[in-house]
Amino acid sequence: MFYILQETYQHLLLLAGLIAFGLLCWRRLDFGLAIILFLAPLYLLKIGNLPLTALELLIFVLAAIWLIKKSKPRTVPLGGAGAVVKTGIAESALRDLSIGGWWLPVGLILAGVLISVLTSGDIKTGAGIFKAWFLEPIIFGLIAIDVIKTNRQFKSLLLSLVFSGTAVALVALGYLAAGQLTFDGRLKAFYLSPNHLAMFLAPALILAIAFWFETKKQSLRILLFIVCCLLFIVLYSTFSYAAWLAVLAATIFLLIGFYRSAIIGRRGLVIVLCLLVIVLGLVIFFQMNNEKLANLLQSDRSSLESRLMVWRSAGKILADNWLFGIGPGMFQQYYLEYQKYFLVPYLEWAVPQPHNLFLAWWLQAGITGLAGFVLLLIKFFRKTLKFLFKTKQPLFLILAAAMVYILAHGLLDTTYWKNDLALVFWAVIALGYIVDKNKSC
Repeated sequence: MFYILQETYQHLLLLAGLIAFGLLCWRRLDFGLAIILFLAPLYLLKIGNLPLTALELLIFVLAAIWLIKKSKPRTVPLGGAGAVVKTGIAESALRDLSIGGWWLPVGLILAGVLISVLTSGDIKTGAGIFKAWFLEPIIFGLIAIDVIKTNRQFKSLLLSLVFSGTAVALVALGYLAAGQLTFDGRLKAFYLSPNHLAMFLAPALILAIAFWFETKKQSLRILLFIVCCLLFIVLYSTFSYAAWLAVLAATIFLLIGFYRSAIIGRRGLVIVLCLLVIVLGLVIFFQMNNEKLANLLQSDRSSLESRLMVWRSAGKILADNWLFGIGPGMFQQYYLEYQKYFLVPYLEWAVPQPHNLFLAWWLQAGITGLAGFVLLLIKFFRKTLKFLFKTKQPLFLILAAAMVYILAHGLLDTTYWKNDLALVFWAVIALGYIVDKNKSC
């Protein structure tokens, strides 16, 4: 679902915003990165009939200014005393990536998606997804790798996601207060579905919880506590059980990591776990009479049954297209075509994604793209957790907790295949690379 910018005054306002953003980026590229993450929901604003969104234009402006500022050759050490070699930014970035071996999974992902696009039945749709959900977020990540150098910049980038979620939650509260809910009483705000709202807010909640433990400033802890409460209320109102369970898994992972790395003591861990049990008990209590929970446990037409049907259909599609996949954005079409192979009618007909992160990667990026995705995750967790217990640096664990949420929720939904979610994913990956590269960040 897009909100189309068609009026002249809308285009003028957008142009003015892009100019202001460009001037800011010229002074501080790290601010530009943070603003883009904060404004990630602007992908919903489409520019007339053009295949562009407001978020994409922000990334283009950032990339253009970054290239201009980095176009001059720079010198780097080479071997003997005082010896240097001049190198351009593209060469330097590739050299840095190859050192850590991150280029291989990223290359496999891009190759897999591109091959899947070229062999699909709708190259136009696939090319648009390749541009907006892969090339642009990866470019954003590469710029972050080059620009983010300090601990403060690192935190600012993550906090921009927290406050982006906070801003969305505040807007969503307005929808909740006005009673603008789905037919089954769930909050979706300006997103296409409650699950989309939940998938954007949940990482912000995880990061807010993590920073609440990590920070020593009392004023910031109070602010983060308020933010956590706000995000929890809105997330609860989506009634996205998958998001709730994934947040719980990521929070437990975070607590165990903080305890093992001595960031919190045994007494603090016990207190927090008790509070977590109380909150979980209250959630279960208030859900006892909820129609959705009753349907989930008793109905043969529940969301779980619907997902099982979707997975069976996806499995059949995958069996016929296991090598190259079906192409990005093609699942809905194939899903409807494959109804003929099942005697029981589908419980859900509008299914743009297969409700599983790994199925989505395999179907839409082929086995090559899936291999790249899995290798990237292995690389990420090996590198980010490698230094955790040695340095007791909480930022490493915060990144891993965010990824745990993405993967846990991804078992029941597709927590990547959307503009804002792809941007969040590659931001986390880029920060993980910075951890690997700098180790002191």
